Amino acid sequence: MLQDKAYNFLIEQIKNGELENGKFYSLNQFSKDFNFSKTPLRDAVLRLDEEGYLDLVPSKGFCIHELSEQEITETYQIREAFESYCLEELSEGLDTERGRYYWNKLQSKIDAQREIFESTGDHEAFAQKDYEFHRSMIQYVGNAMMLSFYRKLMYRISQLTGLSFEKTGRMEEALNEHIAIMSAVKEKNISKINELIFTQTRTAKAINLHIIKTKSQDQN
Repeated sequence: MLQDKAYNFLIEQIKNGELENGKFYSLNQFSKDFNFSKTPLRDAVLRLDEEGYLDLVPSKGFCIHELSEQEITETYQIREAFESYCLEELSEGLDTERGRYYWNKLQSKIDAQREIFESTGDHEAFAQKDYEFHRSMIQYVGNAMMLSFYRKLMYRISQLTGLSFEKTGRMEEALNEHIAIMSAVKEKNISKINELIFTQTRTAKAINLHIIKTKSQDQN
């Protein structure tokens, strides 16, 4: 469908950073520039507006949605619940073939983060492996609906997550958090898993809230 084509195109534009924060895009001009019919494009923008990726503003066009403090708080609350549940499940299934596979997968993400931290220090590459580490937790459970929702949550905060790793010491801190989490999973220590996930999500949330407050102050 033309709407799906426009929707997927916009998603790629957002992911690749082709759409600038704070800039309004005219539906008419955008449809001309990228050869989309106006109605399917508008329908796609409306869908992305409902999903929290874009904001459609009458007479102006559309722009990238800027997350509010409340949205960031709610995102981390859901993320904390999802990750705690999935890691509890993984800890109980470590003796299964699937459990061993995901244990090794999670460890490989930690190894990749360690290599990045010790070599290039590329915060964007580190953030990508961070996303893959957390996504793998959710993949283990095999719940397609949960995974789809989680991916949307993580995408919403992806830009802020990347910026958070620019903070001095944060990459090393996150790496050590991941190592501790996996140790608790191996020990089947549910209370420790929950404590570590709680600490990591609250730390990340605080950093991201600070980032958007600083951006807001700079813009004013």
